[in-house]
Amino acid sequence: MYKNTKLAKSVKLAMAFGALSASMVASTAALAQEENAIEEEKVEKISVTGSRIARTDLVATSPINVFDEQVLEISGVNDIQSFINELPSAGVPGSSDTNSNFSTVATGVNTVNLRNLGSTRTLILVNGRRHVGGLAGSPVVDVSMIPMDMIDRVEVVTGGASAVYGSEAMAGVINFIMKDDFEGLNVHARYGDSVEGGGIERDISFMAGGNFDGDKGNAIIYGGISDSGILKATDRKISEADAVNSSFGPKGNFFIGNQLTTLDEDTGLWNKPFVAAEDGFNRNARRLIRVPTKRIQFNANVDYEVNEHLNFFSESAYSDVSSESSLEPTIMGEFISVGGVPNVRMPLDNAFMPDELRDAALALDPDATELVMFRRFTELDNRRSDTQRRVFRTAVGVEGIINDYWDYEVYYQYGKMGQDQVNTGVANAFNVLQALDTEVLEDGTVQCADALARSLGCVPINFFGEGTVDGAALDYVAVQPQTTSRMEQQVFGATVTGIVAELPAGDLGVAFGYERRSEESSFNSDALAQTGLTTGNTTPNVTGDYQVQEYFAEAIVPIFADAPLMHYLGLELAYRYADYSTIGGADATKIAVDWQPIEDLKVRGGYSTAVRAPFIDELYDPGSETFRNFVDPCALGGAGGVSASGDPDDVYTAESTQVQANCATIPGTATLDPFAMNIRSAGGLAAGNPDLHEEESETVTFGFAYSPSAIENLNLTVDYFNIKIDDAISTFTAQTTVDQCVRQSSFPDNPFCDLVSRDPNTGLVLRIDALAINAAQFEAEGIDFAVDYSIDVGPGNLRANVIGSYSTKNEYTPFIGGEPVDSQGEIGVPDLRVNAGLTYQWEDLTVNWSTRYIDRVNIENDRLDFGEIGTYLYHDIQARYVLDAEGKYEVYAGIDNIFDKEPPVLGQGIPGDVTGTNTAADVYDAIRTYWYVGVEARF
Repeated sequence: MYKNTKLAKSVKLAMAFGALSASMVASTAALAQEENAIEEEKVEKISVTGSRIARTDLVATSPINVFDEQVLEISGVNDIQSFINELPSAGVPGSSDTNSNFSTVATGVNTVNLRNLGSTRTLILVNGRRHVGGLAGSPVVDVSMIPMDMIDRVEVVTGGASAVYGSEAMAGVINFIMKDDFEGLNVHARYGDSVEGGGIERDISFMAGGNFDGDKGNAIIYGGISDSGILKATDRKISEADAVNSSFGPKGNFFIGNQLTTLDEDTGLWNKPFVAAEDGFNRNARRLIRVPTKRIQFNANVDYEVNEHLNFFSESAYSDVSSESSLEPTIMGEFISVGGVPNVRMPLDNAFMPDELRDAALALDPDATELVMFRRFTELDNRRSDTQRRVFRTAVGVEGIINDYWDYEVYYQYGKMGQDQVNTGVANAFNVLQALDTEVLEDGTVQCADALARSLGCVPINFFGEGTVDGAALDYVAVQPQTTSRMEQQVFGATVTGIVAELPAGDLGVAFGYERRSEESSFNSDALAQTGLTTGNTTPNVTGDYQVQEYFAEAIVPIFADAPLMHYLGLELAYRYADYSTIGGADATKIAVDWQPIEDLKVRGGYSTAVRAPFIDELYDPGSETFRNFVDPCALGGAGGVSASGDPDDVYTAESTQVQANCATIPGTATLDPFAMNIRSAGGLAAGNPDLHEEESETVTFGFAYSPSAIENLNLTVDYFNIKIDDAISTFTAQTTVDQCVRQSSFPDNPFCDLVSRDPNTGLVLRIDALAINAAQFEAEGIDFAVDYSIDVGPGNLRANVIGSYSTKNEYTPFIGGEPVDSQGEIGVPDLRVNAGLTYQWEDLTVNWSTRYIDRVNIENDRLDFGEIGTYLYHDIQARYVLDAEGKYEVYAGIDNIFDKEPPVLGQGIPGDVTGTNTAADVYDAIRTYWYVGVEARF
C-alpha cells in the first residue's frame, strides 16, 4: 500500500505502454483503468513480471502475456491449471487430472510445461515469490494448490528469466498475482456436468475483506471447497474396452507347450485354448479418464501501512487435496519377480493343480516342474492409491520508501508440502510364492510346505478359477503399502530498487538483491515397498537437502529519447550469481533492447542465459540394483565377428576405426567374447547422481508491439523465440551408455564412461549404472503473436482477441553427436496453436465465444504409418448477467466444447495415448461437451 511520488511519472509512462505487452484485450482494459487512476499526486508502485524495477520508459523487453480477472472468468474453467495448459505456449503437462491415473506418486497433481521443455524448466511464482514444490524431491509446483478465485491476474513470461528469478526459469515464468486491498464479501458457487455423463464438478467459495485502523490496513480471508468427480473409462465409448483383452484373465491361464490353456466353463476341464474375447480381461473396465479430486483451500492476507516508510505484509495459504486412482487388478505369475526369482510360476505339485493340466504338461516334458501362469488377481479388487496432500505457504515482510528515489522489500517465506498415500490391491509376492508351495497331509488337508512359513501364518492359495482366493488365504497375501512425502522450503529475500541518475533520455533505474533459499525433502515407503517384495513398484526412500545463496542486479539504461526514429532507445541488463551447496557457483545473464522508432511502434529483443540446478531426487535417489541387457561394442576388439558360443545368431557388429582404437586401450578386449561365456547383461545401480551439475540454456527473443494511434484500441504483438538447453539431465539405456563411452571423442573422460566398470584384466563389463548425467540438448523455436481490438457495436462494446504460437522446432538430442529426436508436428507439439475470442458487453449482459485451434499432427514422426490427427477446433460459449443495479448478484452459464468434438482414437501403446483413455487425454478433450452454471453474490 506504500506510495512513491517520485515514481508517478515513471508508472504513468509504464502504463501507457502496458497494452503493447499484454496479449489479451481484457488486460489492456484493466491497465487503462489503472492509468486513469494515476492522476493523484501519490500512486501505487507497479511491478511487471520479468523485472523487479519500476519502469521509466518501458514495460517489458521479453514477450509477456497478461490475463486479468475478467479473462479468467469468461474462460469458463474453474481451475487455474486448465486455463494455463490451454495457452498456445503451454505444452503437454507432465501431470494432470487426465493423465495421472497410472502415476505411482503424482495422482491428481497438475503441473505446467511451457514450450514442451519439461515442467522442471518452468518457474512458478506467487506475487513474485517462489512456491513450494508439489512432489517430494522436485521443485515442480502443483498449480491446483493456487485458488482461482483469489487470483487478480496471471503474467506469463516465456523464455529465459533466470537472471531475474533464478533456477528453473528456462522455458519461462508464470507469476500469479493475488488479490489485495479488497473490501466486502463475495460468495461464489458453481455446478457443472458433462452431457455424456461423468465428471460432475461442484465448487463453492467465499472471500471477505476490509480496511481497519483508519484505512491503514487491509485484511482478506478466502475459503473454498471444490469437488471434481470421477470420469471412468467406461463412461466414454472410445475407451470402454481394451483393443484386445489382456491374456492375464481372472480364471488363470497356463502355458502347455506353446498353447495358452484355460478353464472350459462348460465342461469344468482345464483344456480350453485361450481366446482373448472370452477368457481375457478388459482392463479399461477398471481404469479412469480423470481421477476424482477434492480440494479445501484457505488464504489469509494482511497489509498494514505503519508509516510512509514502512509497510507490513503477510500472505498465508493452506490447501488440502485428496485424490484416488483406480487401475485394473494386479497380475500374478509371469513378470512378477521376487528377489532372485524373475517370474512367479505354478509348481506342478501344487495341491490344487487340475489333473488334466499336470498330465498334459508332463506328457510334453516328463521333467517339467512348473507351469507358466497368467492370472488376474481380481480377488484383491482394483489397484488404488488413496492420496492426501497438504500444502502450507506463508510469507511475511516489510516494504516501503527509503526516500524519493529508493524503495526496498525484505521478506521471509516458509512453505511445506506433505503427502500421505495408501495403496490397495497389492499382494505380497513373497507370501504368494510360499502359499503356492503346498503339501497334502494324510487326512487330505492342504498346507504350506515350508514350516517357517506356516509359523508365520502361511495359508495355501488356489489360483485355479475365478474367485477362488478368499478368507484367510486372501488375508495372508494382501498388503497395503504406504508412502509419506515431505517437502520444506525456506526463503529469505531482500531487494532495493531505485534511480541512480537522471540521464538525458530518462532515469537510470536499478535493482539489487539477495536471496537465501533452503530446500529439504524426504520420501519414505514401508519395508515391503522398499524391498520390492510386492506386486507394486519398488520405491526406495529418498532424502536430501540443499541451500543456495543468490545475488542479483538489474539496470534499465535509457540511451535516446525524443529524437528522429528514436522516440525511445534503452537497454535492460540483469545478472544473477548463485552459490549452491550441491553444485557450487552458477550464473545467469540478460541483455535486452527496447527501441521505439515512433510512439506507436515498439521493437524489442534480447539475449539471456539461464540455469537449472539438479533437484533432490536427481541427486540423492539411492535407487536399486538392476540387470540390463546389452552387446559390448568392444567384444573382439570392436572388429566384429561370430562368437565362439556356437550359436550362429551370436554375431558382433564391426565398429568404427575410432571405436576400435579406443577399445584397444582397454586390456583384454582384443579377445573378449562375452557371448561365449553366456554373459549378456550386467548389474548396475538405477539411482540419482550426486555428481550432476547445472543445466544451461541460451534464449534469443526478437519482436515488436504495434498500437497505431490511427486505429484506437488496436494492439498487435509478434515475437520470435529460440531456446537452447545444453547439459540437460537425462538417463540412458545400458546399450547407449556402453556404446557412447567408446564412441565419444572425449573417451575415456566422458560421463558415459563414468557409468561403466570393467574387469582390469579381461575387459569384461562388470557394471553399467543407470544414473542421470548431464548430456542431452533441447531446442525450441517459434513465433508468438497476439491481436486485440475493441469497438462499440450497437448499444454495447465488442472485444476481439487472438493469441497464438507458431512452433518451428522442438528437438531433443540425447547426447552430443547423437541422432536428434524431432517432436515438432507430433501430438502435443503442433505447428500452430491459436486461442481466439469475441466478447460482447451490453450493460449488465456479457457474452463470450471462444475458440481453440490445434493444428494437424503426426502421431509419430518416425512412424508415419501410424497416421495423423487432423486439425481440431473447440468452441466454448458463456453468458453472464448482473441481476441488480448495485451489481451485487451475478449469474452465469456456459458450455465447453459446444459442438461435442470427439477426441482422436489412438490404439493402446501408440505414442501419445494416455493409458486407459485410448486417446491423448492430456491434449484433446476427453470429457467432451460440458455445461456449467454459477452465481456470485457481492456485499
